[in-house]
Amino acid sequence: MSISPIEFRYGREEIKSIFSEESKLNYMLRVEKTLAQVQAEFNLIPVQAFEDIANVVDSGKVKLERVKEIEDEIRHDIMAVVRALSENCGIGEKYVHYGVTSNDIIDTATALQIRDFYHFLIEDLLNLQKSMEKLVREHKLTVMLGRTHGQHASPITFGLKMAVYLSEVNRHVERVIQAKSRVVAGKIMGPVGTGASLGDAALEIQGRVMEVLGISAETASSQIVNRDRYVELLSILAGIATSLEKYATEIRNLQRPEIDEVSEFFDRAKQVGSSSMPSKVNPINSENVVSLARLVRSFLLPEYEAAVTWHESDLTNSASERFSIPYSCILSDHILNKMTSVFSSLVVNTERMMKNLTSDDFVLSERFVSELTMGGIPRQEAHEIVRQASMDAYAKGTSLLESLKSAGVLQKLSDDKVKAIMNPVSFVGSAGRICNAVLEQTEEARNLAMGGL
Repeated sequence: MSISPIEFRYGREEIKSIFSEESKLNYMLRVEKTLAQVQAEFNLIPVQAFEDIANVVDSGKVKLERVKEIEDEIRHDIMAVVRALSENCGIGEKYVHYGVTSNDIIDTATALQIRDFYHFLIEDLLNLQKSMEKLVREHKLTVMLGRTHGQHASPITFGLKMAVYLSEVNRHVERVIQAKSRVVAGKIMGPVGTGASLGDAALEIQGRVMEVLGISAETASSQIVNRDRYVELLSILAGIATSLEKYATEIRNLQRPEIDEVSEFFDRAKQVGSSSMPSKVNPINSENVVSLARLVRSFLLPEYEAAVTWHESDLTNSASERFSIPYSCILSDHILNKMTSVFSSLVVNTERMMKNLTSDDFVLSERFVSELTMGGIPRQEAHEIVRQASMDAYAKGTSLLESLKSAGVLQKLSDDKVKAIMNPVSFVGSAGRICNAVLEQTEEARNLAMGGL
């Protein structure tokens, strides 16, 4: 019986498989095998014991069903793994799990899961970059209305809008790469972090285990890896989710029929928009991103709470992290891919953008202030002149230009100058240069990311 939508509705199988019960068991067995390998290298256990343990792990003899049977009896999940491994061993039986505690295996296995997820996360961000980069290049000079407070504002370009978003994604790439060595860390220093049972070479053994596994070693630990590492990971994922929600919200707003400037791709041959209103064309993918982004962010708070444990450890972090870490990773990957799909197939209505832009001339109020100031009127006075003219125009239902002419303040501006002012396409400032700068930054971020794959 499936209960969680994660099981049947959300998330890619590649990511869900990383966090499945079977995979978690295999990650833990890999840690036990690597521990035995290094212990044999340091002459703590016989080489034959390591070879025996390794053969059992590699053979797949340790089954999840058997682990669950043992856990039902002894009510300890990691000891159930240890016993299931031990009962298949010969000479290695008495050395399985030597010198370590449960969280050495759990946390190091979690680090391996996060490391493998990281590959997909970086790939997701690169794909998102690519979809956004294409829109920036194509629409550097596609002029449209700017909007502030939900109201018409000075002109921008659609390329600039996307460049603002892309620059944010570039910073997320940097954060992900820079945090990797901090986030992906394991430990095998025993129940209180001293490594006493591993002897004087405990730190060297821990370092070697993590080297073989390809992850960082915890510098100083209690019984568990310090949870600031997981807090950082989930904070980064929450930040990415927040950005995705912002982008999706913008798509939803611009797709409103009264705006109609961009829209998600809609398969008009087959897709159904509403069970009651067959005419509907809804931005369901962007809405899905918004909904799940909020859920991703919500998992950060439980991890903050999980970071607070008594003394050298307790189990207050255990249950919540079975949700917060896998769900955050699975859903982050899901919405990253969905947002990439939205941008890759986005319908951009440039004609409607121009129509909306030229629907009134109040969007040129900033330009009139600047031109009047350059014509000799003090800036604050020019601002008040244009403000009053705008309010009069609203009240009378006329245009800003007509109101300014009636006020007699355009005498210092030639007809050609006024005509130029009234062309919103020529008032987008450095939008194109900003787009180019972000595209250059994107290439740098991409190179950084490729090094982290």
